[in-house]
Amino acid sequence: MKTSYFSNKAAAIDPNAVSIARWAPRWWGSRARYIALAPSKDLLDRSRAGLSWLEYVREYKRDVLAKLDPAKVASDLGPDAILLCWEPPGENCHRRLVAEWIEEHTGIKVPEL
Repeated sequence: MKTSYFSNKAAAIDPNAVSIARWAPRWWGSRARYIALAPSKDLLDRSRAGLSWLEYVREYKRDVLAKLDPAKVASDLGPDAILLCWEPPGENCHRRLVAEWIEEHTGIKVPEL
């Protein structure tokens, strides 16, 4: 399992790519999505309005990750999944929170491409 972002075309065209974003790009079409990992619209709106990253992390972990079983999520996604969202590497992004959560709870390494 790996993570990347929609603008990484090599990752985005990979058949194992999975959107974990609330909204995928229009060109994504009917390709794989795992919406259970997406932040809520409310959390995204408040983040854009100035919610701190620390508060975002706290709320995302409480409202999304705490309600999911990391082993089941990892199993659902499969070992070759590439989890995609919007932010480029180095930006604050929920996909790295997901990666760290899976790593911590399952021991599966989830590097960024």
